Amino acid sequence: GRLAGLDGNAKMGKSMGNAIYLSDSPEVVWQHVRKAVTDTSRVHAHMEGHPEVCNVYKYHQVFNPEEADEICKGCTSAALSCFACKQRLNEVLNNLLEPMRERRAYYENNIDIVKDLIHEGSKKANAIGNENLERIKEKMHILI
Repeated sequence: GRLAGLDGNAKMGKSMGNAIYLSDSPEVVWQHVRKAVTDTSRVHAHMEGHPEVCNVYKYHQVFNPEEADEICKGCTSAALSCFACKQRLNEVLNNLLEPMRERRAYYENNIDIVKDLIHEGSKKANAIGNENLERIKEKMHILI
């Protein structure tokens, strides 16, 4: 299935401001996670939660499956506050995104490598395309 936007909206998108992007800084990720919809019936931390209706818990199930059962128990017993649950999700997401941010920064700072990769890829693609074109011409008996 699909993950809903952090705001609980069924759709996720840039214009809705309810998504986390691979390029988001740790601060931006926290801004999004902090605003994420949780169990709306749990208005006080000492109240038992309902993870099955919590959007943050759904993200834990996908990105933090190792701890999802423990988080569920903490929520339903009121041992884990919604804020603490969001903090943990924030840590998990940022740990997941950090290597991607590092790779992105590397290539942003080494644009010549990117250009070389594109150039080499184009040469390989052209060679394969030319071979295919020659085989097609041969099969179709086209002499050009």
